[in-house]
Amino acid sequence: MSRHKQQKKIPGGRLLRLADQIQKDLAEMIQREIPISRAGLITLSEVELSADYAHAQVYFTVMGAEPDVAVAALNGKAGYLHSLLFKRLHIHTVPPLHFHY
Repeated sequence: MSRHKQQKKIPGGRLLRLADQIQKDLAEMIQREIPISRAGLITLSEVELSADYAHAQVYFTVMGAEPDVAVAALNGKAGYLHSLLFKRLHIHTVPPLHFHY
């Protein structure tokens, strides 16, 4: 009999952990990099990753600005935020970011 506890594997466990980490890191970066006066107060609600890590759909809400302005500001900084994420996460593939209100 094995002395080690059997760990239950959650389907898509790594995918969910990575999505949560991306959401946490992005929230910090958006707070630092995008001025509130330009895009309002942005709150990330969810990050969905594709199964092959090819795309990250980032869903958010905004207060103090029009959603279209916030989407434009986030998509304008998406490449820069992607490069910061790449430096932070230390994984082989960091998916491009697509922001949705």
